[in-house]
Amino acid sequence: MGRLKNFDRYDVLDSAIQIFWKKGFADTSLSDLEKATGVNKSGLYSEFKDKDDIFLECIKRYHDTNPANDILKSEPLGWSNIEEFFKITLNFKGQRGCFLANSTRDSNILPSKIRQVMDQRVQVTRELMLNNIKATKTKNDPQVLNDMIMTYAVGVSMKLNILKPEELHDEVMAFLDMCKK
Repeated sequence: MGRLKNFDRYDVLDSAIQIFWKKGFADTSLSDLEKATGVNKSGLYSEFKDKDDIFLECIKRYHDTNPANDILKSEPLGWSNIEEFFKITLNFKGQRGCFLANSTRDSNILPSKIRQVMDQRVQVTRELMLNNIKATKTKNDPQVLNDMIMTYAVGVSMKLNILKPEELHDEVMAFLDMCKK
């Protein structure tokens, strides 16, 4: 009979997300994960295959618990949802930017399975954003505007690695005001 685990899988993932978010996939060691989660190596490996599996499950957990997509689903669809999406991006769970966007810095070393899951999760957000843009009845091409906004969102996440959220808030709102025209 195996030993009972003394931890909650979701608590471990939530703690692991924070360390991966801060240090990135490449610079996060198993020792970092043990320290952040409070679970030793054998406990982590009893729940997950390896560091890649922990990271993959973190990507899924982040996407499934991030309120940004729920905001983009809120009725009525439109600019207010897009603004709220960016407010969440500026500061979520004490971290800056989007975990998925920040994780792209390691995409060249991530296994293809992880990149595929990341791409799928980003595509969900892109589609939700597009639905909001279409609801605004913009005169601009909604797909082009969506591409611009999503690219800008990744840029904001990158800038938040060096700037504070309050330093970008006005810039983000000005960008969105420009998109509304």
